[in-house]
Amino acid sequence: MQHCCEFKPDDIYYLRDNDIFSSRKLAIGFCPICSKPVAELSQWRFDGKYDRFAASGVRANDLVLKYKDEIVYSLKECNYTRFKTKPFGWKFGINKSSKTGNKEVTRQYACDFYGNKELIKSFQL
Repeated sequence: MQHCCEFKPDDIYYLRDNDIFSSRKLAIGFCPICSKPVAELSQWRFDGKYDRFAASGVRANDLVLKYKDEIVYSLKECNYTRFKTKPFGWKFGINKSSKTGNKEVTRQYACDFYGNKELIKSFQL
């Protein structure tokens, strides 16, 4: 994104395809120099032309409100749910065993550094 300088957007919303456009993205962010809201709509026409529209200030807020109903998902939601479901990235193993009477049950877990845990195998000794 570009306003007073080149910067990365805070969030990217992926929009539904319509009759004319496909691969639609709405990027929003705040300019680090002037702190104004900036929105950029980029989309491909079906005839192969790339269309990009950028707005700042009040027009950026109006642009986001205009396309609010067409949002399918956002990049922040996607990244947040990925870390909260199953172990992601670097993994390590934990073995836990518990005794019940004369039986011992051992459970093996796969864990990540985000606090997620998943049972891999359970067996009795």
